[in-house]
Amino acid sequence: MQTFTFTTQRTEDKDQNGLRLIFQGNLTLQNAGQIKALLKSQDIPSEHCQIVAKDVAGMDVSFLQIVEAYKEHLRQEGKKVSVIIDLPYDLKTLMVNAGIEYPAR
Repeated sequence: MQTFTFTTQRTEDKDQNGLRLIFQGNLTLQNAGQIKALLKSQDIPSEHCQIVAKDVAGMDVSFLQIVEAYKEHLRQEGKKVSVIIDLPYDLKTLMVNAGIEYPAR
């Protein structure tokens, strides 16, 4: 069974210092509890946060729901949040055909 990886990376762009939360691998219901726990444990000290999904092996609506809820939580705390989801062609096609517009920034 394939799992996922999670890393954080500080960004030091000229215009915005922030934190990038990077997910890779299998972003599905089987990992939803771990993903949610990881996000809850993050201290976002800067004004900007980027949530990134790349090298995705699998994704379902549970990951999208968690990301949307976390994004709204950070926005309520006054943070600027962007979401970048880089999907392989077959997953992009599946999401477009399902009527899901992502990446949402």
